[in-house]
Order: sequence, then structure tokens, then C-alpha cells
Amino acid sequence: MPARALGLIFDATLLTLLALIVVIAVTGGGVFHVGELRIRARSVENPIWIASALVLLRYTVRRWSPVLGRPHWPVPPLIDRARIFVLQWIPDTLVAWFTRPVRGLMVVAAVACIVKLLLAWTSPGFFSGDDVEVHEMSLAVLFGMDWPVWELRSAFFPMLVVYPAQRLAAAAGAVSPEALVFAGRASVAVLSTLAIPLTWVAARRLAPADARVAALAVMFLVINKLQMSFGSSELPRPVSTVFVVAAFFFVLRGGGLAAAGAGVLLGISAAFRFSEVVFLPAAVLSLGPERRALKAGVLLLSATMTLLAITAAADALYWGRPLASLAAMVDYTLVQRESSRGFEPPWQYLRIVPGWTTVLFVLLAVAGSSRRHADSWWTWTPLVLLSLLPHKESRYLLPIIPFFSIAVARGFLRASGWTRRAAEGIGCRRVAGDLFAPALLLAILHDVGGWRLGRSNEGIRLAQHLAESGAGGVAAQEIWRLGGRPYLRGHEPLMALPPELLNDSSTATTVANARWVALRSGTARRNGDAIMAPLGFVRDATWAGDDYVLYVRQK
Repeated sequence: MPARALGLIFDATLLTLLALIVVIAVTGGGVFHVGELRIRARSVENPIWIASALVLLRYTVRRWSPVLGRPHWPVPPLIDRARIFVLQWIPDTLVAWFTRPVRGLMVVAAVACIVKLLLAWTSPGFFSGDDVEVHEMSLAVLFGMDWPVWELRSAFFPMLVVYPAQRLAAAAGAVSPEALVFAGRASVAVLSTLAIPLTWVAARRLAPADARVAALAVMFLVINKLQMSFGSSELPRPVSTVFVVAAFFFVLRGGGLAAAGAGVLLGISAAFRFSEVVFLPAAVLSLGPERRALKAGVLLLSATMTLLAITAAADALYWGRPLASLAAMVDYTLVQRESSRGFEPPWQYLRIVPGWTTVLFVLLAVAGSSRRHADSWWTWTPLVLLSLLPHKESRYLLPIIPFFSIAVARGFLRASGWTRRAAEGIGCRRVAGDLFAPALLLAILHDVGGWRLGRSNEGIRLAQHLAESGAGGVAAQEIWRLGGRPYLRGHEPLMALPPELLNDSSTATTVANARWVALRSGTARRNGDAIMAPLGFVRDATWAGDDYVLYVRQK
């Protein structure tokens, strides 16, 4: 009886965790208050790890009791059915779905694009200061304003992709910051979706005899958290990814003309985001042996000339100086070796695997990689080169994901054969084969749970609250969370407060012309009232939030 009760407890807890994961994935979670306890449930990562441990424990006691104590649901037969479902039904169904590739790709791409648009609309906040700067560049031109922006960013992406969509929205009468920001994100969502059919075409060329590779690659690409989450943003890498995958297809075609085309496409992708130059060595390494040196020279020359020509023209038109952003980037990143997040070790991308995929998918990608496969060069070479830079973030790996997905698909097929054989074995091989299906399910849930970017939605709600409260200067910690000038352009002067309030005199100087002061809740709890009260500010009772405390100047 105790063994049966223990199995029932495991099952109930596991189902509760799975339900929590789904709720967080769909709604984005939130902050919950239990008495004085403040619980933040905005990520599926911790529930996934706990669920993984419970799955392992439930497997060890699989013979103690059936699932949920139901006699007709014994665990071992369910394991066999799950194995058949994962290893046979999923690949066969995907291949059947893509029997008519155009129809299948159109449906998958449409669904992915709609999801990204919904994510963009339902999460109006910002991921970092970078996405705010994109809008400050484009909207400054739209409104005829002179807003200060860090010159490290090329004007090519904001003015080619974001600005036209915002100008079209403004012409249609949508001039609110919410509508204009969404217009820019919608442009990225639509353009980034082109990576799906391009990945299919590339995978089919790599494995023309096995449609399962392409079908699975598309599935893993659509599932990936980076591809979906940043595809709903206004950042350049989702769009540059399209050009990188198109360049890969040109390289696969071979020939000098194709090498030139690949170089032009890689040059365009690097003009969107300079770090995409890491794909040039991968392109050279994956060129065919015939006239390799000539094709490599053509590719590198066309990429360099394209990058320089686009950047020079874009910077001259926007900054007034050709190559201004490229020079600033080289000086900041390579000469000064500066980083907005400090120096991070070369193995950082392995430490933050959950930020861009899952451990299982990395293992499958390794199993599916080989020097014989061109996609392997385009997966691991850029990853190594990016690991040598001081500043590392998971989003920098976004253009790698299509090639990573192809490797995962190939590794999945290899693991499928191994899992079938392991089902007839004993010991650790049998355990690994039995747990492959639940591990895959949890990996998929982990990536789907990461489709929502951690955006500053409350900051935007605070900016909207300020807009309704009248004019006046605003001082805030991490002012980008409030949308920066696109949302607060009616509240000049805008003043950025340091992460920590250091002393009364420095704070007094900063907030001298402010009507409102917005402090992060942690800072406000520690010393916000003590510093703000002597400066003539009191808490604004009309505002309530979990991330920010708002102070207003006493009349």
C-alpha cells in the first residue's frame, strides 16, 4: 500500500508540474503573493528540472503501481507505446505532412508567423536596451526628432526593415507607440519566417534520399525558443538568419557564381548585424574541393565589398559619416575589448545551454554532426568563433539554429535506431532507451516555454500610466524598461538613474527636473523612501506594480 501511494503521489505531482509548465508557456506566468512571500513564476526552467527528476524517480518505481493507481494503466506498456510514438509516428507523420512540400511549408510557416505576431502583441515590453534603440533610430526619423543613440548600431536594419513598416502604420493612422512598435515587430516576424522554407530546401539538398531529415529539421527549428521568441522582436538577427541560410543553400549548389551569391548574402547578413561575419570561415570550409581557392576568394571578396558598401551608404545617410558604426564596433569590441556585461569565459555558451536550447538537443546535434556534413561546419565553427568574443548572449546564436536543427534531426534519426536496439537490452542502455521519449517531451516543453521573451511589460504599463497622468520629467532606473523615448517622448527631460542609489547629493542632482521617479522594487524596499522623501517625493498611490515603485513630487 505505501508503494502504491508513493507512485500515486509522484504521478499527481508530475501532472501538476506539467500543467504549471503549460500555463506559464501560454500566459507567461507572473508574480504571486502568499502572505509576505513573493513568488515569481515566469520561467519553465525550474519546473522542467523538477519534472525531469520526478520522471526518473517514477521510472525507478514503475512496477510499484500503475499510473494514477489505475489498474488499466501499467507503466511498462505505456513506455513501449511512448517509444513507438516518438520513434515511428512522429517522423512518419511529418513526412506524410510534407508529401506536398509547398502546402506543408505554407501551413507551418503561417502558424509560426501568427504565433510570433501574437507574442509581439501580447508582450508589449522590451527585452533590453537594444530593442529600444532600434525604435529610437527609426522613430526619430519618422517624427523628425534628434534623439541620442549609441553609434555602435548600423542604420541598415532599422531603416530597411523597421522604419518602412512604421511609416506605413503611421500613414494608416496608427501613431501610438504601441502600434508603431508592433508594426516594427510584425515586419521582423514575417521576414524571419522565411527561414522555415529555406531550412527545408537546404536539408533536402543535404539528404535528398531521406525526407525525414528535412521534416524533422523544420520541426526542431519551429520549436526552438530563440527562433520563436526573437522572431517576435524588433532585433536584427531573426532577419539576418534568413540571409545566412540562403547563403548556405548557394554554397551547397557549388560553382563560382554560387560562391559570389553566397558572399553577397553573407555580406547583407553582416550589414544587419556585424557578428554574422563568423559564418565566412564556415562558408569557406564547406566549399567543394573543386577550385576551392578560387571560390573562397570570390566568396570573401563579394561578402567584404557588400558589407562595406551597404554599411558605408547606410551610415553616411544616417550618421553623416561612412562606416561610422563599423568603426565604433571594431574599436569597442576588438580594440578596447569592452563589453556591456563584462568578460565571459569561452565556455559560456555551454553554461547557458538552457538559454538557447536543451541539453538533449545539444547531444542529438553532436550525434548528427560530421565533417562530411556542410551544416556541421555552419553550426560549430560560428559557435567557436563567437565563444572567443568577450560578450556572449544566447541570442547571438540565433543564425546558427537552422543548421543546428538539421544536425538535431540527423542525430534524432541515429538515436532512434539506437533506442530501438536498447529496448531489447539490459542495464543502462535499456534505461536510456525507455527514458528517451519523456526526455524528448520535456525538451520540447522547455523550448516552447521559452517562446515568450522576458519583456518589461510592467514598465510599458507604467509608461502608459505616466502618459495618462500629464506632462513632466521622468527619472527611472533602467529607463529602457519604460520604452525610452518612443513611449516617454512627452515627458522630457528623461533621466537615467544608476542601478543603486548611492547618496543624496548625486540623486538630488539627477532628479532635480523630474516630476516622477521610478525605482526598481528592490531598490525602493532597501532605501527608496529614505532617499526620496527628503528630496520632496512621496509614493504615488495611483500606481501599483511588482517591478517598479513610483514616486511623485509633492506639490
